Amino acid sequence: MGELIFSLFALLKYSKVGIMLISMLISLLVYAQLYGWAYAAGFLGLLFIHEMGHYAAARRRGLRVSAPTFIPFIGAYVTLKDQPHDVQTEAYVAYAGPLAGTLASLVVYVYARQMNSELWLAVSYSGFFLNFFNLLPVSPLDGGRITAILSPRIWLIGAPLMVVLFFFMP
Repeated sequence: MGELIFSLFALLKYSKVGIMLISMLISLLVYAQLYGWAYAAGFLGLLFIHEMGHYAAARRRGLRVSAPTFIPFIGAYVTLKDQPHDVQTEAYVAYAGPLAGTLASLVVYVYARQMNSELWLAVSYSGFFLNFFNLLPVSPLDGGRITAILSPRIWLIGAPLMVVLFFFMP
């Protein structure tokens, strides 16, 4: 086991994918201790798809971007190595993560209903919540980056409205 861990850390020297894999493995181990392997893997899969939505959108707009890095109980992030040229690009890249993550959560939801699986239903709900939370119009969340195209004052209306919706329309 020690040799395996040492080999994984050796990947850090050689690849940005190595950082992603190691951070994902650490997150998987942490979440699996609390929620079980299947849930942890499903949740991290949805988180990965969310981040790859940002990655793909940034690449489509010609921006250099890192592979995702995972942090247990915080989430994950990709780092833009180039700054967006305008607010439309910023919003486009920010919107792509929640869109991809929500679509993936919808696929898991349909699968869970077809298979009558409470586990996958819980994974899909976690994915929906993750993407909803990420759309709060508060920086540095995706919603804050998206609303920057309109006006940061939207945060004053949007954030309380989303909190109310969360509690009264779960």
